[in-house]
Amino acid sequence: MPIMGGNQATKEIRHWERTYGSVPTAILAFTANALKEEESLNAGYTTYLTKPIKKDGLLQAS
Repeated sequence: MPIMGGNQATKEIRHWERTYGSVPTAILAFTANALKEEESLNAGYTTYLTKPIKKDGLLQAS
């Protein structure tokens, strides 16, 4: 993304949700690096999926 990365965008969304008492939106991280689990979850993603993404995995996560 040209203005901010996915982690920063997720943090901004989560901040907005807390500020306005909004129900959290499901945000899925798609990563090629399975070792990024902790980083993804700390950024506020609902869950993360490693590439290649399989249809069954996507449907279960969403």
